Amino acid sequence: MRTELFYERLERLLKDKNMQQKKLADICGISSNGISTWKVTGSYPRADIAVKLAAALGVTVEYLITGELPEIDKTDKLAYDVSILPEKKRHVVQAVIDSLSVFD
Repeated sequence: MRTELFYERLERLLKDKNMQQKKLADICGISSNGISTWKVTGSYPRADIAVKLAAALGVTVEYLITGELPEIDKTDKLAYDVSILPEKKRHVVQAVIDSLSVFD
């Protein structure tokens, strides 16, 4: 299996969040062309920009840059997995959880 490149991960996260590159650039205070440059050159953002990108996309900097999740317990991983779902899917998960609470 091929390792996902940084820019591929960034594009997937944008798609998952239903966010346009321009909006991400605006949130992070950078140009949209700057984001495109990472794809063309295969480079990475500066650390301060990576922090802003990760926050805007709801992921850790480690995940954004490397694709690796930090070691976390199963509950934290589940919460993280749900948090990066698109909003519509998060609502579905919440509805399932809410429906299970009637069995307590």
